[in-house]
Amino acid sequence: MSFNVGRFFVASLVMSLLIQMQLAENGYAFRRTKIAFASARDGNLDIYVMDGDGGNQRRVTVNPARDESPAWSPDGKKIAFVSNRNNVNKGHRQIWVIDGDGKNPIRLTDGLVDTYPDWSPEGTKIVYDAHLVPEDHHLAPGGIVVMDADGKDKRLIRRRGLHPSGSPDGKKIAFVSNRNKDHMQIWVIDADGRHRTQLTQEFVHKRLPSWSHDGKHVAYVGDNVIWVVDSDGKNPRQLTKLASDSNPTWSPDSESIAFTSFGRDPGIVGIYTVDVTNFAIDALERGPDFHHYQPDWLYPGELSVSPAGSRITMWGRLKRFASSLR
Repeated sequence: MSFNVGRFFVASLVMSLLIQMQLAENGYAFRRTKIAFASARDGNLDIYVMDGDGGNQRRVTVNPARDESPAWSPDGKKIAFVSNRNNVNKGHRQIWVIDGDGKNPIRLTDGLVDTYPDWSPEGTKIVYDAHLVPEDHHLAPGGIVVMDADGKDKRLIRRRGLHPSGSPDGKKIAFVSNRNKDHMQIWVIDADGRHRTQLTQEFVHKRLPSWSHDGKHVAYVGDNVIWVVDSDGKNPRQLTKLASDSNPTWSPDSESIAFTSFGRDPGIVGIYTVDVTNFAIDALERGPDFHHYQPDWLYPGELSVSPAGSRITMWGRLKRFASSLR
């Protein structure tokens, strides 16, 4: 078998180009990611947006009410959030939606306490938890409600459920419930509310589930630290150790999680990231004079991970080009 020096040189050049373009593409994709979050930096809790590396921060809502729990629409054009701006003094909270630039605020719900909105993958539905009616002068246990993105056609699909999070394929909803009269656990139901399955088992309270974008994992808070479990309930593992972490949200490539920490740095409530492979933690946004909460991570435009978990990159196109040189 003869060795073709020319072909070897061309193949090496193409492989080098592959690596450089992949690194450039990954860096560009990361810079394009956006994180919405709530911050009290201006003396009142409002919604802000920053790049995935913590830069280019801007305020989205300016209102004397308390605006929190932002959730990006899949196309990045809108942000759903929770606010008491319709009834500031009584503390009632409803789901609102605004354009990504902060314009056109619209109230979608009118319940006593409606919280934790999450969008369906196609952006046509919003799931949230609703405390439906007063019960002995207290709020009744929450229920999982699905509505159209314009606030119409509200349907209660599961009673006594909190903190809903939709799967990336739109077929499942993870939520929190203590329906076994024990600790709060993570459960999964079909998008129509049927076929309930318990996802976690450990004897500590769980809350705030969040699906990875590849659909393989669910992050959650357990005993005030961040955990991850496979989507079939197997292989639960603890990612953080400081017992003051909350609000996990996945990066678009499903390789890291942004979260709120209430004491990692003394006196600071900040937003951090943890790598799900090596558990490395980095600070995204923190400051001694104000607090940051409830990040929600978005990659606008073409997603970096498909529902099956395959990267959408230039690799395929360049590999086909390289194979044509053989």
